Amino acid sequence: MNKNIFPRWMALPLLIMLAMLACNISASTPASIPITGENTATEAVPATTEQSTSTPIVIVQVVTATSPASTSGPSCTVLQDLNLRSGPGTAYRPPISSLPANSHVTPLGFAPKGIPSGSWAYVQDSASQDKGWVNAGEQYIACNVEVTALSQMAFDPPSAPALPNTSQVSPGPGTCGQGGIFNDNGDEYDCAVVFSDNGFIQFKVLKNGAEIGKADGVQSVSFSVTQNGDSVYDHTEGNAPYCIFGSDNQCNSWVLEDYVYKWEAGGAAVEKKEYTVKITPTLDDPSINLYWSADIKITLP
Repeated sequence: MNKNIFPRWMALPLLIMLAMLACNISASTPASIPITGENTATEAVPATTEQSTSTPIVIVQVVTATSPASTSGPSCTVLQDLNLRSGPGTAYRPPISSLPANSHVTPLGFAPKGIPSGSWAYVQDSASQDKGWVNAGEQYIACNVEVTALSQMAFDPPSAPALPNTSQVSPGPGTCGQGGIFNDNGDEYDCAVVFSDNGFIQFKVLKNGAEIGKADGVQSVSFSVTQNGDSVYDHTEGNAPYCIFGSDNQCNSWVLEDYVYKWEAGGAAVEKKEYTVKITPTLDDPSINLYWSADIKITLP
């Protein structure tokens, strides 16, 4: 019987091939992968086992974030457009500047009562670095501190404001300068209105071209001021000169209270608006019906 014996001449080549295959299989460590960024770091990928066919690569980038500078200390936000003034109150004119809504100021001091009224905060504008006063009402500024607890600041009184300017906008109905009114004796009565630089209005009753007063048959002259139909001021003057702010036989100027001009003491403040003025004289002769009216414009300094 023939024995199936592996030929010896084939053993040697087989051993050589196995040795070469074993040399090609070796464990190796892959090269490290550099990582770039704002801050650079290098992380080595661990060696794989002989059974691994592929190696996942994880890239880690380290970024350093810079936090914005945080604000600290007293601060206020302006809730609506405000005027920055040289003193605590609207009597300080003109304003230094205007602060738009949502701007920021630093509170530095406080005044419990401004001129003419209200509580006021002394602040520094964060944008312009200007210092001045703003109304401290909660509808005007919101602060991270209690402004009433700030130091009370000393301040100088304001200068007296310039007088309002009065000018006629459009004439209304009236008889003044329309040719006059004649009585039964043939006397001519007319009237004239004079605007002065300091704001008052003077009414003149004329008889045959000459100004007359109480001794010549003028009982009184009434002045009425309205704004959009609402009464603002009424005054009756019994003696010449007949002025809208007349008293003690003289023409007076506007009333100034707490650095605010008013139509009369304790009355309505003078505003930058158009008003309607009506003037009616009363004479001894009831047949003489003189009157004047016009829309006037008030301009404030």
